[in-house]
Amino acid sequence: MSERAARADQRLLVVSGVLLVLAVVLATAHELDPPWAASQDIVRAEVAKHLGEDKALTLPDGIQQIWIEPLDRVDRCVTCHQTMEWGEAFAASPHPARSHPNAALLEAHPIETFGCTLCHGGQGMATTVDAGHGHVPHWEEPMLDTKTAEPYGLTQAELLEARCAVCHVTIDEVEGMPLINSVRERLFDCIDCHRMPGIPPGDDPKAPDLRREGEKHPTKYTFPDDYDGPRTALAWHIEHFLDPKRMTPGSTMTKFKMTRKEAAALSMLVLSWRRHGLPPEWIPKTE
Repeated sequence: MSERAARADQRLLVVSGVLLVLAVVLATAHELDPPWAASQDIVRAEVAKHLGEDKALTLPDGIQQIWIEPLDRVDRCVTCHQTMEWGEAFAASPHPARSHPNAALLEAHPIETFGCTLCHGGQGMATTVDAGHGHVPHWEEPMLDTKTAEPYGLTQAELLEARCAVCHVTIDEVEGMPLINSVRERLFDCIDCHRMPGIPPGDDPKAPDLRREGEKHPTKYTFPDDYDGPRTALAWHIEHFLDPKRMTPGSTMTKFKMTRKEAAALSMLVLSWRRHGLPPEWIPKTE
């Protein structure tokens, strides 16, 4: 090897060594000051303000998680949201210290049993805000928050009803689902053609079977060339309810008169029809 080549190799080794040391330093710094640590500091400060320093010191350090054993599912949301079940004292606290806004609903669906993402969406195993809330590339279940709801003209609470309906499969009204309850009677416009859960099959053999519509992947829906909204299953169904022939040329489905909010509610209900894999004892009993 020539002297010039040897010097080039030496420089390459030095640069590689420096980059390796830098990577180790950055990784160590990240572990010493992880993103969730700042969130836990916020929660401790709120607990100290409302309940005193001694109570704040009882909060656990480090990553926390709930293992939903029947589903082999892990939620680490409680790493940051440590006071979710602490009631009215934390109802107006800043996130992540804010408590759940519906204590009765939380009591019926305890976190230690159901976790968080089963109802709210998001990426349960993540430990950063963006990843945990599911607003990252290639994650198909983003958190059903205001950011997700706004493009459809819905509030966060309204969009969450879509998850409620997955378990509460009934044509009758269900407490806590006012938007979907308001359109349930519209299902009777559909029974002559479509098959739906808990309803005798319709008479049109060409009409799609909707009993598992929520399992259909968004890429299976076709949008017209002039459509410029979000390309999701929910968006497709909303537009389809409003104008069936626009979304499915040649469709014989009637163009029912309804508001966009009503179309969104019906779409959420239809997309809730899926297999859920939950233990039978978790499923609400229907009359």
